[in-house]
Amino acid sequence: METLDAAAELERLRIQVELVRDLEDGFLDEAALPPSGRVLDVGCGPGFFSERIARERLGPGGSVIGVDVDASLIDVAQRRLAEAGLPVEFRLGTAVRLPLEDDAVDFSYARFLFQHLSDPRSVLDEMIRVTRPGGTVAIVDTDDGGLVVHPEPGGFGDLLRASHDAQTDRGGDRHVGRKLFGMLGDAGLQEPGVSVRPLTTKHLAPAHFVAITLGFKAGVIGPPHMERERAVQIQGALRKAADEPGFFGHALGYGAWGRVP
Repeated sequence: METLDAAAELERLRIQVELVRDLEDGFLDEAALPPSGRVLDVGCGPGFFSERIARERLGPGGSVIGVDVDASLIDVAQRRLAEAGLPVEFRLGTAVRLPLEDDAVDFSYARFLFQHLSDPRSVLDEMIRVTRPGGTVAIVDTDDGGLVVHPEPGGFGDLLRASHDAQTDRGGDRHVGRKLFGMLGDAGLQEPGVSVRPLTTKHLAPAHFVAITLGFKAGVIGPPHMERERAVQIQGALRKAADEPGFFGHALGYGAWGRVP
């Protein structure tokens, strides 16, 4: 990935954390994030969410551990927060073998990670392993089945199908949101809960909605599913449509959680 693209993706991730704040806080309230607990942020990236949790959701005794497989993102996170004085640490590691001991945390959380996983059950099992008995494992993700826009520019359906197929080729799942509740129950978590919350252009400015729900798709699409140039053209049409009065967009966020036996 070129430097410009990397910088743009960092900015998209930063904006995403801010724009979905209310939706995500609702999930965290329902899952009962412990203010004085030890929280694990799986797939923390550059640490924007870990930072927000440490600043806004934790009280005395609370702390955050962020884990990511990308050493460059861990470096960004560590440099950004080196002088912040927050109870946050970042560790390099994979989600299928988290760099923590058994029963190490009170609350394990993965946000918008499971859509990228080829073996989500292995990651879920690891989250359970590192969470103490009585602690909570929680996952938030999305599902393209709930992503709609109106008016719909030409090629929008093709873009979603190409994105789904390209993600599948990479081992991911653009329809993972609907599967989370059953996944947690199958893994043996107790008292599983689920919540589905809408994110629409009534919550976000249309341009922001398009940016965070669709802005990354041209970057993952390519032959044989769709030529990159066509994907870019469709995204341009989406941005143009979002500037017009009456544009409406709708996406769904899925949160699921359960207690470790």
